[in-house]
Amino acid sequence: MARKIALTNQKGGVGKTTAALGLAGGLTRRGKRVLLVDLDAQGNASASLGLIIGADGRTVKDLLAEGGNPSDYLVATGEGDVLPANNALKDIEPFLHRDDGVRRLKKLLAPLERSYDFMLYDCPPSINVFTRSALAAADEVIVPVEVGFFAILGLKQLLEEIEGIRKEYNRALKLRGVLLSKFDRRTVLSDQILQVLRDDLGERLLRTAIRVNVDLVKAQIAQKSIFDYSPRSAGTEDFWALTEEILNG
Repeated sequence: MARKIALTNQKGGVGKTTAALGLAGGLTRRGKRVLLVDLDAQGNASASLGLIIGADGRTVKDLLAEGGNPSDYLVATGEGDVLPANNALKDIEPFLHRDDGVRRLKKLLAPLERSYDFMLYDCPPSINVFTRSALAAADEVIVPVEVGFFAILGLKQLLEEIEGIRKEYNRALKLRGVLLSKFDRRTVLSDQILQVLRDDLGERLLRTAIRVNVDLVKAQIAQKSIFDYSPRSAGTEDFWALTEEILNG
């Protein structure tokens, strides 16, 4: 049975998609069967894997609208299977606000849970119906947070939002941890933010921190995994560490 992990933060640019891609790549290279579900209408996770889906391509929007066999909507990649997204995803949002639409994604993907070891949900940068759908479907949530005052300021509110969704839709949901991203050991600010998070979160802060590394951006532009693009980079080292932490605690 798959472990289902949502990666979410209502703030953009915190390294959420980078974390989803890096974790998917690391888990796949550890021999795990991985499904990455792109729930962001920007489709950045899909595009970073070379999946530029046109208007006639099948995406998560079509699965949510039409139902059917979820396997028919998946694309196989070297980083695991992907349920891609594109800008059309936003068109289905009003439909999901009806009745029990937030739980629709979980119901549709349930037949795949025995086919994968991990199902990763890359959420949009807002607490909208797609983020709620991911949190309703997931067992665990990882919250990437960048080094910065405003990101830390919004963390308490975000964790409260997640707790509210847990109570309403998914009592089994657990916070796997807060992931510090864009960490720079050379700066005093990074050390200060790290200490604040350690004091506030304790064991809820993941041990791994994703360092600032330009190769992570270059790899996405090249539509390659960081593991292939720059095997000796700090980004690769950090995502190996995150993979091991998720696998082994």
